[in-house]
Amino acid sequence: MDWTLAIDRNRDALLRMLNALLAMAGGAAVMPRHLRTRIWGHLRPAEAALRRLVVVVQIVLKIEARSTGPRAAPVIVRNGEGATGTGIPAFALFDPRKRFDSRPRSRFPKAEPRIRFFDDVEIFTPRIVSSPDDPVSAERLTRRLQTLQRALADLPKQARRLARWQAKRAVERVETGKYIAPIRPGTAPGHRAHGKREVDFVLGNCHALALYALHDPPDTS
Repeated sequence: MDWTLAIDRNRDALLRMLNALLAMAGGAAVMPRHLRTRIWGHLRPAEAALRRLVVVVQIVLKIEARSTGPRAAPVIVRNGEGATGTGIPAFALFDPRKRFDSRPRSRFPKAEPRIRFFDDVEIFTPRIVSSPDDPVSAERLTRRLQTLQRALADLPKQARRLARWQAKRAVERVETGKYIAPIRPGTAPGHRAHGKREVDFVLGNCHALALYALHDPPDTS
């Protein structure tokens, strides 16, 4: 397999989709709810595809963590993210963990009791139903798009970050017995069983490449 060609093709596809999402967002701080939902629906599988592409790059380039002596500890946010010094969070290199709680998530905040009585006057708090056209904040979405753009611009850098994180977690595994791999078991985040969007095909390709590289590392020597 030509790993370099496979990496380049999937990276180019992700860049093409990212440019389309950036055009849809338009840099707006506020956008209609339906538009934000649509962009999120493409962004999450694109992020999952990039994580798998970073794993492939690390294995193909044989990037390992190197000790360079004492250094300042990075500011850790969560899920393998750190500060970049530019206000843009670092790309999350690890999949979010799966939920094994079978109870459904509540879509509405619980505010009990919803019916109260003051001097025999009944007060009912109606449930507020959101509209697809409601204006909503797009600041978090914009930062995630910028994070994806920055990560796609330098895949070897992300692979080096991944190597450092894996080395750190390998030490923690000795102490705690726990280890979290960058790719979670099962399907990828954002996976759609019968998805026909371009991002669904790219995610499937990157997921297959990562699994192949992990179980049968390529000999690039």
